[in-house]
Amino acid sequence: MSFDSPVPPAESNEALREALLSLRRDYDALRQAGADVQQLLEALESLLGVEGEEDPFVRVFSSLRKVFTFSQALMLAEPEGGGEALECIVAEDARLLHSRWPVAALFRKVMGGKVVATFSTSGLPEWEVAAGLGLSPAGSALLVPVRVRERRGILLLLREPGLPGFDRGNVALARRYSVLVSHALASRYAAESAAESRRLLELSRQLRQSEQVAKRNADLLQELVRAMPVGVAVQDEAGRLLVVNDAGARLLGARVEEVLGELPPHLRPEGEQAQEAQLRLTRYRERLAGGLPYTRERSVTLDGEARTVLLTGTPVRIFDEYLMLSTSLDITERKRFEEEMQRHAFHDPLTGLANRALMNEIVDKAVRAHQERGMFALAFIDIDNFKQVNDYYSHGMGDQLLIAFSRRVAEALRPSDTLARISGDEFLLLVDPAQNEAEVARVIERVLEACRRPFVVEGHELLTSASMGVSFYPAHGGDYETLRRCADSAIYQAKSLRKGSVAYFDASMGHALTARMDLEQSLRAAVRDRHFRNAYQPKVRLADEAVVGFEALVRWVEPDGRIQPPGVFIEMAGELGLLDEITLQVLDDIARELPCLSRHYGAGISVSFNVSAQQAGDMQFIDRLLAAISASGIARRLVVELTEDALVAAQQFQDAVLPRLRALGVRVSIDDFGTGYSSLSTLADITADELKVDRAFITGIHERARSQGILKAIESVCRALQISMVAEGVEEVEELDYLRSHTGIATVQGYCFGRPAFLEDLLPRSGA
Repeated sequence: MSFDSPVPPAESNEALREALLSLRRDYDALRQAGADVQQLLEALESLLGVEGEEDPFVRVFSSLRKVFTFSQALMLAEPEGGGEALECIVAEDARLLHSRWPVAALFRKVMGGKVVATFSTSGLPEWEVAAGLGLSPAGSALLVPVRVRERRGILLLLREPGLPGFDRGNVALARRYSVLVSHALASRYAAESAAESRRLLELSRQLRQSEQVAKRNADLLQELVRAMPVGVAVQDEAGRLLVVNDAGARLLGARVEEVLGELPPHLRPEGEQAQEAQLRLTRYRERLAGGLPYTRERSVTLDGEARTVLLTGTPVRIFDEYLMLSTSLDITERKRFEEEMQRHAFHDPLTGLANRALMNEIVDKAVRAHQERGMFALAFIDIDNFKQVNDYYSHGMGDQLLIAFSRRVAEALRPSDTLARISGDEFLLLVDPAQNEAEVARVIERVLEACRRPFVVEGHELLTSASMGVSFYPAHGGDYETLRRCADSAIYQAKSLRKGSVAYFDASMGHALTARMDLEQSLRAAVRDRHFRNAYQPKVRLADEAVVGFEALVRWVEPDGRIQPPGVFIEMAGELGLLDEITLQVLDDIARELPCLSRHYGAGISVSFNVSAQQAGDMQFIDRLLAAISASGIARRLVVELTEDALVAAQQFQDAVLPRLRALGVRVSIDDFGTGYSSLSTLADITADELKVDRAFITGIHERARSQGILKAIESVCRALQISMVAEGVEEVEELDYLRSHTGIATVQGYCFGRPAFLEDLLPRSGA
C-alpha cells in the first residue's frame, strides 16, 4: 500500500477519535497535575507560615485539608523513651491523644517510607486501639510516613464509610506531601532548636554572670563580716564554730584558725571548769533545739584585763540543719559610761556625795528595813552665811568651801551614816541605825563641833558654822518626804534661835511648817495674779526739801486687803525662784505710774528699784531685765540699787552689766553702804553714780562722834570719785539739822519726809 492511497472513511474516523481521547486524557492529566501542584503550593505556604511559639501540628492538619478530603486525622510517632508501640502525639479526637498503637505489618511498611492507602480499617491489628476506645472502624485510610525530629512517625487520614476511598492520585500526592511535612517539621524544630540553643546560651551567660555576682557578694560579705568590730559566729548543733570573724575570735582570746571547727573555749568540757563547761554546752544544745534566742553579759579576761562582753544568739534553720547565729560585743567602755552616768544621776558632781534622788532611795530603803522595829534620824544641814562667802569672795571659793565642808562632816560620821548634798549649801544626813535619840544627838554634836573649826580655802581662813534640824523615824513620819519636811521645819527653828545650833522637830514646828507651806502657796498665787504694788518713798533735796526722786519698795497686797512688807516674803521669794518675776513686775509698774508722778513732782524725777546680789550675778535674769528697761522707754529716769557686797563680789556685773546699763542711760546706786564686807578703799574699784549711806550711821548721828567721823570719810572719798550721796533713814529733826549744817550731802530719804506710800496717796487730794 502506498502512502498516496486514500484511507477508507471508517478507519479514518476511528483513528481521529482515539487521537482526540488521547489528547483529552493528556489534558486531564495535565490539569490534575496542575491542580495537585497548586494544592501542594498552598499546603507549603501553610506549613512555612509557622512562627514563634505556634504549635506546628496545628498548621500540619490545616494544610492537610487543603490537599486531601478526610473525616479525621492523627499523628503517631515513636515514643521518646523507645518501645515497640507508637504514641499518638496529635489527634483531632482527644480520646486518642497519648494512646499507644502496636506496630504490625502495615505500620512497618509505612515507617519504611511507603505511602499506603487501604479501603477499610476493619481487621487491622493496628486499629484495635481505636476500637478499644469506642471508635467504629473507618471506611478507608491513607497512611503517610513523616519524621518528627529524629523520630519516625505516621500521618493517618481516615474517611468515614460510604465515602470514596483514597486512590492512586492521593497516594502519589501524599508522597510529595510527606516530603513537605517532614521538611517543614524539621525546619520548624531546627529553628526551635536554634532558638532553644540561643536561650540556653543566654541562660548559661546569665548563670555565669549571676555566679560572678554571687561570688563577688560572698567575698564582699566575707570581708564585711571579717572587718566588723562586732564578733560574728555560726555554730552547728554540736556547738562547733563553722564561721567566726576576727573580732569574735579576739573576744574568745584566740585566732580564727585556732577556733574554726572547734568548740569555743567556754564550752570545752576539759580542765578545772569541765563540769561547768559541760553544763553550758548542754544548755546551748537545749536552746538551739528549742529555738530559744538569748541575750546576756559575760565577764572575760583579755590580755590580763577584765572585760564585759554582750552576747546574743539566734537559732536558725537552714535546710535540715539547725545553726546558732551569735554576736559578741565588748561593752566594757559602755558599762563604764553607764556607771559614770549612774554616778552622775545619783551623786553630786562637786562633792561626790549622794544627791537628793539617791538619798530618797536610801531613806525609803531604811524605812522598809525598820518597819518592824528600830529608828533612825534624818537631819537637815545648812552652812550659815554661805551666801556672803559667794558674794564677797567668789563662787569658785564657795565651791571649795563646800568640798572642804562635806569632807569634814563625813569624817565626823559613822561608817553606817549617809551624807548627801541636795542643793547649794544644803545637806541631808541619815543617821542609821540609832538605838535612841541620845545616840543621834552625839553624832549631831560631833558634826556641829567639826563645822565650828576654821576652814582654810585658797589661803583664806573662813570662820563659819552650820545649823541643823533633825526628825526621827517613825515618830515624825514614815517616808522620805515627810521626814525631810520635818527636818526642814526644824532647821528654820534653829536658824531663828541661833545660828550654829540644832533643833529637833516637835509638834509645834509642824504647825509652823504647815503655815510656811501655806505661805509658799499664797506667794506663788500672788506672783501669778500680780498681787504686788509699788510703795514710793520720796528722795528729798536737802537744800530746799523738794522731791527729786522716789525709791520703789514692793508690797504684797493680799486678797483680804492686808499689806505685807518685803521682810515677810522677799527671802522666801528668792528661795522659791519667784524674785525675778516680782522684780520685773516692779519695773512694769514703775513704767506705768511714772508719768503720773512726773506730772505732780516734775519731769526730772527719777525712780530707783532694788536688784538682789543673786540677781546681779544671774546673766539670764540680767538679759530679761535690760530688755524690759529698753522696752519701757524710761531708762534715763531709772536708778538700779544694789548692795555693796553685790557690786564688790559680782565682777561679771562690773565688767559686763554696768556698761550695758550706762549705754541705756540707767544709773547705779550702792545701797546700804557700810553694812557689808567692803572698805572705803574698795569704792575706787566700784563704778557707781550714787551711794546711799545706811541708816545705821545716820541714826543719832548728831550725838555719835564715831559715826560722824565715818560719814566724813565716806563723803571725802565720794567727793573725790564724783559719786553723789544719799542719807537713808533720816527720821529725826536733829539728824536732819546735823546733815544740813555739817555735811555736804545733798539728798536725804527717811520718815522725816515721808513713809513709803502707794501712788494714790502721793497725789494731792482734790478739794484739799
